[in-house]
Amino acid sequence: MIRARTTGGRLVGEWDTGIAVFRGIPYAEPPVGELRWRPPRPAAGWDGERRAYDFGPAPLQPQPPRDSIMYHTNFADRRALVMSEDCLYLNVWTPDPAGRGLPVMVWIHGGGNRYGHGGLDLHDGRALARRGLVVVTLNHRLGALGFLAHPELAAEDDLGASGNYGLLDMVAALTWVRENIAAFGGDPDRVTLAGNSAGAAHICHLMASAAARPLFRAAVGQSASGIGRAEGPLPDQSAAQKQGLCWAGEFGDRDITGLRRTSGVELVLKGHFGPVVDGRLLTEPTDDVFASGRQHAVPLLVGTNLDEGSVYTSLDALRRLPVEPGSDEVYPVRDAGQARRTVRQFTGESRFTYPVWRWATAHRASARTWMYRFTRTPPLPAGLDLAAPPDGLPGYGVHHTAELPYVLDNLDQRPWPWSELDRELARTMADAWARFVRTGDPNGGALPAWPVFTGPEVMFFGDTVEAGVFDRLEAMNLLARTARPL
Repeated sequence: MIRARTTGGRLVGEWDTGIAVFRGIPYAEPPVGELRWRPPRPAAGWDGERRAYDFGPAPLQPQPPRDSIMYHTNFADRRALVMSEDCLYLNVWTPDPAGRGLPVMVWIHGGGNRYGHGGLDLHDGRALARRGLVVVTLNHRLGALGFLAHPELAAEDDLGASGNYGLLDMVAALTWVRENIAAFGGDPDRVTLAGNSAGAAHICHLMASAAARPLFRAAVGQSASGIGRAEGPLPDQSAAQKQGLCWAGEFGDRDITGLRRTSGVELVLKGHFGPVVDGRLLTEPTDDVFASGRQHAVPLLVGTNLDEGSVYTSLDALRRLPVEPGSDEVYPVRDAGQARRTVRQFTGESRFTYPVWRWATAHRASARTWMYRFTRTPPLPAGLDLAAPPDGLPGYGVHHTAELPYVLDNLDQRPWPWSELDRELARTMADAWARFVRTGDPNGGALPAWPVFTGPEVMFFGDTVEAGVFDRLEAMNLLARTARPL
């Protein structure tokens, strides 16, 4: 057992292979009943000692499709997932609870604002804690419970804001970290935000928020962005509230009072929601903040995978190909096989690669920025029960989320036929990410030199690890000229 004293009370954690782990720490009041669709409130304290051995319940969410390559590699824990609307908990891994001044990495999970939680086995923090970091993972509200905007909710708010409750949860968790991480050996002034997919997009939005600015000093964004999105800029309150009213109509035009009495399970199964310009946390579109250089000027590390679109591709995307001059050379469609490859590439670049490149490009004048490209196809075991790729190509390649077990050095969380090359790549990537969290720079020691991003420079992590030039700049410039939504 190991103990820590927080503002809420005393915690009892446990040692796990030399790392102290505290799970299921409440950082806010349960957002239930009248607290549904309200900003999070600080958690109540407790008397005596609280056992922090088990993860808190995951946020309410649909069951992810288990035959998807992404969920096999990311979210599909084989144990039963305990879910509850009472979900605002975080977890801490630390190499030295009695230490002082350790750098802190706060990880925000992905899942499209619909799936995921901070207790996923793939997000286990021990490997990075062994590199001298304090690692924090967290839950936040998902789906309609986390992001519904509605005129009645705006009327309840003193600023007329609605939506973004999940983002506000992240700010509450970061505030808890600010106030308590020293009790686990961490330095509250050395916090780096890191995340993938939707988590990366959330980090981009938090960089545009004045309220979040004091709470972190560096950022890592993997495979998504809050700017340059294929859908276009974030919706304003008017558009978001109209969407919320339409969604509420599916429940028989129930008002917010009635919806607060409706089962949360029923609510999260309908609709797709995400961040909006709420008037409180995000007072203007994130694209506008970055375009004018007013975002949080912190060191930034971002990147994408080679085949980001393989999970999401549909041949219907052929109708969305740009018609700008030069598009035929960038996205050729001369036969059926080429059409399938082009659709996969366009889907990945329009939804993931371009927004991340745009994030790096918009930020590089404000603070040092590094960009990576992940090119290693993971070694899937024979007989893995997967749906066929939707584009008809023979495999998923370097799919969305494929980098996660490498970055977090958690290959053994998946019983796959990893090679020594995979293990060495995971060690190198985790070392570089840990160096960035410690210093705000992924260079140093025996790590390969990683040039600062000024436009073409990227670090390739794959069968080899080497700096090079991004070979899709023409596609990025084409997508920059293309009107949104795509």
